[in-house]
Amino acid sequence: MLEKDFDILWIIICSGLVFFMQAGFLCLESGLTRTKNSINVAIKNITDFGIATILFYTVGYGLMYGNSIEGWYGADHFLPEFSLSNPKLPVFFLFQLMFCGTAATIVSGAVAERMKFGAYILITAMISSIIYPFFGHWVWGRSLADLSIKTGWLAKLGFVDFAGSTVVHSVGGWVGLSAMMIIGNRMGKFDTDGKVNQITGNNLPIAMLGTLILWFGWIGFNGGSTLAFSKSIPGILANTMLAASGGMAAALIYGWLRLSYAEATLPLNGALAGLVSITASCHAVRSEEALFIGFVSGILMFETRKLLERFQLDDAVGAIPVHLTGGIWGTLAVGLFANLETLHSNLTRWGQIQVQALGIIACGLIAFSLSYLLLSLINRFYPLRVSESAEKQGLNFTEHRATTELYDLFSEMEYQKQTGDLSKNVSIEPFTEVGQIAERYNLVLEKIRTNIKEKEQLTHELELNLGVIQNDLNTAKKIQASILNQEDRLIGDLEITIRYLPLSEVGGDFFDIAELKPGLQRIFIADATGHGVQAALITMAIKTIYESLKRGHYSVHELLKYLNSEYYHSFKNLNQFFTCTIIDIDSNRNLIRYASAGHPPQFLIRDQVITRLEKTGRIIGVKPSTEYTSHEFEFLPGNAICLFTDGLTEQWNADQLEFGEMKLEEYFQQKEVISFREDIDKILELQKNFLEGMPLQDDITVIGVSRKRLGA
Repeated sequence: MLEKDFDILWIIICSGLVFFMQAGFLCLESGLTRTKNSINVAIKNITDFGIATILFYTVGYGLMYGNSIEGWYGADHFLPEFSLSNPKLPVFFLFQLMFCGTAATIVSGAVAERMKFGAYILITAMISSIIYPFFGHWVWGRSLADLSIKTGWLAKLGFVDFAGSTVVHSVGGWVGLSAMMIIGNRMGKFDTDGKVNQITGNNLPIAMLGTLILWFGWIGFNGGSTLAFSKSIPGILANTMLAASGGMAAALIYGWLRLSYAEATLPLNGALAGLVSITASCHAVRSEEALFIGFVSGILMFETRKLLERFQLDDAVGAIPVHLTGGIWGTLAVGLFANLETLHSNLTRWGQIQVQALGIIACGLIAFSLSYLLLSLINRFYPLRVSESAEKQGLNFTEHRATTELYDLFSEMEYQKQTGDLSKNVSIEPFTEVGQIAERYNLVLEKIRTNIKEKEQLTHELELNLGVIQNDLNTAKKIQASILNQEDRLIGDLEITIRYLPLSEVGGDFFDIAELKPGLQRIFIADATGHGVQAALITMAIKTIYESLKRGHYSVHELLKYLNSEYYHSFKNLNQFFTCTIIDIDSNRNLIRYASAGHPPQFLIRDQVITRLEKTGRIIGVKPSTEYTSHEFEFLPGNAICLFTDGLTEQWNADQLEFGEMKLEEYFQQKEVISFREDIDKILELQKNFLEGMPLQDDITVIGVSRKRLGA
């Protein structure tokens, strides 16, 4: 090994190819993550190799290739001094360094978009200085004096991993899995019901370019592991290409059948899984076996991805299905398919399978267990995950203060959202896709500003018009108040109390109290349909007609008949109606006579007994000719009448319960002595409490008429 100049030249070339794989990982991972995190991912892929180089040189190389302590770790060759005249050891170090850097960078993709940059550097340091060198010594430990002499305990047992399916890829996969479990999933990846939300990368073509770079770099990865420019290299490379193609085809076909469409990352990760799986046995299997190994790896990659989703583990780029699962399968495939004579392990087929399984378990124990323990401990004192706000904002800016055109655009849009200030356009970067978006957004802003200006103008005009309307309403209110005499009064032995509560400035209730002759009073109460200005105008029509009829020699039912006829012929086109009650109180004869046109029952109260004065005909304005009847009742001193519109009883609270006539009746039944000045206000207070803050829904008019007791 490394005995000839061509050997050294070949390993230098392969080292360059493996180093170029860092560019592949950079493109792959930054393309599969979102724009707001792509710079962070790229920086990690550059930084981790530099960190790995320093730590592998100072610590890792000695632990991996120093003089072995019982096959467990190397004890010297820390900070090695390389001779310019003897290229054998420098080129060996160079090639092994590339593998160490690859193992470290695998973790980057698994924990992308939510791990602190400082935390990732700690993981890189842990892999480069501890985990990778220790396990690497078990499998690849050699005497630097004679590279053909194996010193690691697993290697001595016959464990074979030609180019690092387990030593490189499974190590990176196990550490990535432990880190994923500790820091948790990306925000929004899984719903509370377990549904998986796919997070699409920002640049899949770049990710696919990264895959091709890795595929190309694998020529050095596997071809250089011969550590010599030998005749076996073409066969190794052929097997590498076949396995990669098998993995790509299997992932695409199998995933297509499972998903019913060709998902974009299937050929990408399928090819990488095939490359990882053949890495352990590419020197010792036949071509058809290499193709089969790759084919199986593509299927296993897909099923591992589904398994992670089932357990709600978020692998941002598919590192675990590709590197961990691919590495495990590839290592087992050595025992299943490899030519035992080529392996030189002196084991039977079953014995080789057993030792390969032992190596897989040993890798899991040191890589997963040790990393999980150390990262959990670190996480207690130094949280590995970024804050929720930082994750939302993106790690490009929060970790590195690096911005992109898209981030800058979103920042300006977020400022407009927070402040509500849409007066300025967002900045436009010309001749870019983001610039085109910004330009379209500015056109939308311009339209919004135009609409706002138009609405402000309309609002101003509306306010002016509302001012005019309000002045008109105030005038109408004064006019209606002058027409409706709301003062309490005493006429003969009748005490009359009035409460009038319009819903707005003007209302649709009307009443009139007139003395036809001494001892004979006529009270008229009406309620037009609706409320507000329209209903108030109807009351003016009612007043006009009623004033012309009320002093005629008409009985109450005749008055209603003529009132209906006049109203119908004058206003039938309005399609507006009203209810009313007319009651004549004859104190000389101790009688009342009333007629009602569809009005709610009024209350005649005599010795705590309520007599309802029901309607005696149809509401006014429905038909031109309507007959009405009237009824007489005795009305003695001490008796009372409560007249009201339906606004007193037909009010509804938040539970859709009506105040109703029963509450009014129950109130009067409990009163031995009626005093309307107090009782009407108490009834209105009772109604207010019933409504529990709900607004009134109609005008209210209440007229209480009490006849004084003799001697009072």
